[in-house]
Amino acid sequence: MQGNSPIGIRKALFLLGILFATGAYAQTVTNDFQTRYELALSLEPLEKLKLSLSPEIRLDESFELCRYMLESKASYEPLKGLSLGAGYRFVINPRTDKATEYLHRFSFYSSYKKKIVRFEPSLRIKYNNYTEDMSLGEFLRYRAKVKYNIKGIKLTPVLSAEAFHMLSAGQIYKMRYGIGAAYKFNKHS
Repeated sequence: MQGNSPIGIRKALFLLGILFATGAYAQTVTNDFQTRYELALSLEPLEKLKLSLSPEIRLDESFELCRYMLESKASYEPLKGLSLGAGYRFVINPRTDKATEYLHRFSFYSSYKKKIVRFEPSLRIKYNNYTEDMSLGEFLRYRAKVKYNIKGIKLTPVLSAEAFHMLSAGQIYKMRYGIGAAYKFNKHS
């Protein structure tokens, strides 16, 4: 089946890249630098079912605390590489000029990943009832991500691009690009 071949995945990533570039070209760009720190804890109580809890803090461009979050997720893998899931995020947005803002975000998603030699590309589509910088509105978020397993090193580099599609406006609202690393402590963590 072509969808599972490296060529099929490359074609999907290429098409997603064109979608991201087209949407990004049509919008005004604002660059807000943020630093994020997250600790992800996960548990697999049943085969193919994964539960996770992730506290996170975000710092603004001057490295001052701007947001606290606690996110919980449940995901199920009906087929190898395919995940279906739901999540809830509680956000505390402390503000100096107004009252502290408390937000609740719900999400539902589907993702597919396939290991190809040392690369692990993945595609995800996610529904959210809002995005961090806009408390109202519904969004579809399209993300392409790739991990690369460096032989003999526990640190795995990660690159990603994500488009936020505002459903009420029918257009790409913003783009998010990411670079990072995952560290594997042992076989299970």
